Amino acid sequence: MNRIDLLNLSAALFLVSFYMNLYIDKNSNNNKYSLTDLIPFALLLTTSKLDLLTSSFDVYKLALILSIGAKLITHYFNKKITASGIIFYDFLIIISLTVVLSYSIVFPQLIINILLALLSAIYMFLKVASYNKNNSKQNKEIMEIGFLSFIGLLALSIGNEPYNLYMGIAVVIIAQVSELAILIVHQNEHSDKLKSRLKDLEDRFERTVEFEAKKRTAQMVDKVEYIREKSQKDPLTKAYNRNGILNEMNGLINDSTIKIFSIAMFDIDFFKSINDSKGHIIGDECLKFLSYSIMTNNRKTDILGRYGGDEFILLMPHVNAPAAMEICDRLRKEIALKSSPKFSISMGIASYPYDGRSFNELLEVADRGLYVAKANGKNRVAYEGNVPIIKK
Repeated sequence: MNRIDLLNLSAALFLVSFYMNLYIDKNSNNNKYSLTDLIPFALLLTTSKLDLLTSSFDVYKLALILSIGAKLITHYFNKKITASGIIFYDFLIIISLTVVLSYSIVFPQLIINILLALLSAIYMFLKVASYNKNNSKQNKEIMEIGFLSFIGLLALSIGNEPYNLYMGIAVVIIAQVSELAILIVHQNEHSDKLKSRLKDLEDRFERTVEFEAKKRTAQMVDKVEYIREKSQKDPLTKAYNRNGILNEMNGLINDSTIKIFSIAMFDIDFFKSINDSKGHIIGDECLKFLSYSIMTNNRKTDILGRYGGDEFILLMPHVNAPAAMEICDRLRKEIALKSSPKFSISMGIASYPYDGRSFNELLEVADRGLYVAKANGKNRVAYEGNVPIIKK
């Protein structure tokens, strides 16, 4: 391989390094420094067709000096200078030096060699300092390759003997290839880590969205349940209101697992007299005591609703008419015994499906029983349905 091939190969590798850092490894700390690698490639390209007194190796050394000098300037103005500013500086140097060389101006080789060695040493020192600040694996590998490149540049600057020049350029090429390999490997690792990080963030986002969705759904369900309960509960007695008890009874009728249930319709005896003589506040206290007593002293499956005024309906799932009579008679006695002020209740019974298969049919039978209980002296339970009741 002759010297021109070596120079062209090194120049091509500088172009690859410039491209890699400009378009692929944009986030690397080495990105801005490597943008000056355009100088050696472009300068060798523009001067290759010119008839110069300066040798190709001297042009190559000058290009390296300017490239390394640009790297040092970039280091000190790192926060102020941009990638586009560096590229503009590259083209300015390339054009200026091409024009100077085209006028057959010869630079002293001693000065070129001294500058190359000096700038190479300073740049190597900066690489070591950079590694000490950020001792990442990539920085360590680049620093190690930097020592190899430094050796090649020293060989180029020792003299102009063919042996020094060929060895120097060969070592520089090896360092260039090694640095590009490191760049590619770490770029792939960075890409894999980025994909893994994005996948992790995506999973976290999905879990967060799912959690928030469940949380919001639970909150909405609670709010809907609260609104539904508020719309179907009587605020005074905490029993179901008229609509609520109607819905509950229709639910029992439409439930295929409920084969039988009973209802009791009842009210407070002489409730108007209580309101007139003791006041509506006492009347309200009587309603609350009645509701509380039935809800706490009866089965949890039984459902109490305030039908209107002092009228209540008690739903008793899986209870037939005779059992309902016993339950209601026990409740009636307890109310009469424990109420304060003293009051009593009268109750009418109806049983599904024997006394009716709809709310209105059952309510009619229960209301008829309540009427009979009132007519027979109040404070009693009456049943006027179709199930025979054996009186004890």
